[in-house]
Amino acid sequence: MRIRNMMHKSLAVIGPDVDFAALLAAYRQMESRLVYVVDKDGKLLGVISSYDILRVMFPFYLDSNLVKALPDDESVLRQAFSACKGQPAADIMTTDFAAVTPDALFLEAEALIAERGVNVLPVIDDEGRLVGEVSRRAILKYLAERCGLEDEA
Repeated sequence: MRIRNMMHKSLAVIGPDVDFAALLAAYRQMESRLVYVVDKDGKLLGVISSYDILRVMFPFYLDSNLVKALPDDESVLRQAFSACKGQPAADIMTTDFAAVTPDALFLEAEALIAERGVNVLPVIDDEGRLVGEVSRRAILKYLAERCGLEDEA
């Protein structure tokens, strides 16, 4: 099966100048696991995952032992947000992302998902414009249907 037949088209898309506060607010309403950063022509520039968002707010060295020494998590949260709320999406996004085209086979997407250790891949056209995403869940749903399991449960 081709990716075009299983990709999800309702995506969270922002421009590279959108600030962290707006990004975090948008993340609350999302269904997708990723926020896609595109230019004015719809060309995919980068992706932002929940991990990327948390990495901006909390330092990598903050572990479970260090957290126990903090006075309270609300003050840490407010301070972290205040420090990064104006940061643009262009500074947060991951630019080294794997992507597939709508004409790719689902096995190509699954191989890339496994190789990269991700759950979702952007789908781009020949000009690099974002047209959708394909997830492990979509692939598993397709496999269940092809194996005749859609009516069993």
